[in-house]
Amino acid sequence: MSGTRTITFDFYGTLVQWHEAVETAFRDIVTRHDKPALDRAALIHAFHAEGRRLRDTPPWRPYRDVLRESLRFALDRGGLVMSETDIEGLIAGLSRLPAHADVPSALAALRAGGWRLAAISNTDDDLISGSLPSLGLELDAVITAQQARAYKPDLRLFRHAHAVLDVTPQQTLHVAASQPLDMAVCKALGIGAYWVNRRAETADPQWRPFTEVKDVAEAAVSILR
Repeated sequence: MSGTRTITFDFYGTLVQWHEAVETAFRDIVTRHDKPALDRAALIHAFHAEGRRLRDTPPWRPYRDVLRESLRFALDRGGLVMSETDIEGLIAGLSRLPAHADVPSALAALRAGGWRLAAISNTDDDLISGSLPSLGLELDAVITAQQARAYKPDLRLFRHAHAVLDVTPQQTLHVAASQPLDMAVCKALGIGAYWVNRRAETADPQWRPFTEVKDVAEAAVSILR
């Protein structure tokens, strides 16, 4: 990978605490509706499944709309009627996510090592902006689905990002926590990839080759070695 000096990152789940924020939001929702016994895991599963369906179904729509309709779908499955307070609380929480503890120092080390750092994210510009300060440094570029009008794993989002960064896929590394959204694209485009397995998932061989790491800090050590 000599000559590769640009690293792109998935944002939610990789750099910032996405899953933790979703779990908190759903706990608050079922408490607000006085239904604490509802199976939150089932609601969250329905929320994510509907989100994937909406992202993958044309025409492109803003991520705020995806969140709203996914939450409505999940709560309906649980016998709840979504309120504006529910969706506003979810969006507010997802608009100010803290970085994972290992991330700021890892990014700082990579920047000190001469790497350009960018994010490629399935989100809207305004939704991601509130979480960026938690990274501890300013990224060289933040590329969103809103800008490309395409969601991962649609190759158009990565191609737009590479055009913005003025690089070829082979001149980048990509670090991400999702196999079907990110590792799939890396395999298709020939991008050197690090899969961040924060949640002790099982590696799917269909998305290889990639290097499996437990967090961004471990990826940074491997890259800088």
